[in-house]
Amino acid sequence: MTPPENGAISPETLPPLQRLLAAYAPAEVRAWHALCWSLDQRLAGVVRRGGEPTITAIRLAWWDAVLVEDDRAKGGGEPLVEQWRDLAPDSVNGAVARLIDGWRVLASPEALGDDDLLAYGQARGGGLFSSLAALGTGAEPRAVETAGGLWALWDLAAHVQDEALAARALLVARALISDGAGPVRGATLKPLRLARAIVEPDVLAGRVPRGGFSLRHYGRLLMASLKG
Repeated sequence: MTPPENGAISPETLPPLQRLLAAYAPAEVRAWHALCWSLDQRLAGVVRRGGEPTITAIRLAWWDAVLVEDDRAKGGGEPLVEQWRDLAPDSVNGAVARLIDGWRVLASPEALGDDDLLAYGQARGGGLFSSLAALGTGAEPRAVETAGGLWALWDLAAHVQDEALAARALLVARALISDGAGPVRGATLKPLRLARAIVEPDVLAGRVPRGGFSLRHYGRLLMASLKG
């Protein structure tokens, strides 16, 4: 499901997995989680649209100007931008810049090597999950980064048509597990912990999750949620 290009921000516009993860966030940060996931989806839409690489670069640069540089001459009246300006702490700027950079990697017209995939996973996933954790407490940065990288590479594998690229994305993701980072801890960060629990078995097995979130993954979500 693709959110409206300029529509209101609501968890209901998110894909099923992201909508469920946002629902597990405590009430006081749920709107922020939905907003971060919505931003990631909007950036995905920019890259998915394709076309002239220069135009895609300009569109991504617009998000940089509005959210990272806080250019108030741009973005007025755009629901996502307005809500971001209401909710986002200053400390999130670096994480958002990395999230946008991650999508820039995929927007490149060049073939993606393993180093590119790693850069994408660490930037998009690490930036997104660090943004999600910005209003939480007790986050261990390395655990957040690893969970984000695993999720981003798993998500890429689920949605690309190139089977060899999908398999390589999971191989790169498997290398992230060996960094020894433990699970994300903290009640406000439960969605990040659940995200890792959902995707890690596929990464370890090298199993490409065609179509993304499925009943098998929903079962993992339920089991992991019962563990706290």
